[in-house]
Amino acid sequence: MNDITGIREGDAAVFRAVYEQLHVKVFRYFLKRTTLHETATELTQQLFIKLWQSRHTLSDSYSMEAQLFIMANSVLIDHLRKEAVNRKNYSTVAGLEPLAETRYEQEAHHSLEANDYLRLAIHQLPPVRKKVFILKMFHGYSNREIAGRLSVSVKTVEDHLLKAVRQIRSLLTTLWLFLITLLP
Repeated sequence: MNDITGIREGDAAVFRAVYEQLHVKVFRYFLKRTTLHETATELTQQLFIKLWQSRHTLSDSYSMEAQLFIMANSVLIDHLRKEAVNRKNYSTVAGLEPLAETRYEQEAHHSLEANDYLRLAIHQLPPVRKKVFILKMFHGYSNREIAGRLSVSVKTVEDHLLKAVRQIRSLLTTLWLFLITLLP
């Protein structure tokens, strides 16, 4: 039984194992974006509660980690929205002008860095395809150089690149569509 199936079926031991495996990574993700230890701890707890409560919606199409970080973005956006509303209400009660919406928008955009989504999509690639993609896109190797390094044909490298781009595009499209549904 894999992690997704176990959690979807309500297996607390599998959930606990996933928590033990990923909670530090999730905490660091929130800490990087909020810079507050207490807030990152709270958001991490909220995320795992949300995972358990919405376990029936888990999909076998994506890894547990990918789905968890999609949920993490949702939790973070909710947090930033609540924080913006609280700031606006506080400034109104205090007799001050409301904080500019642009600051909230900047925080939201900062939390949804495109690089995070790209890293997540690349992480989903099969090992050889991932290696080919990274060598080409991040290290600038030619197809011939990659073929020589990996002892495969140039045609194989081209095939891996084509499939990698399609897979990444598909995952990123899915992620962006998911995020668009969260907008008011």
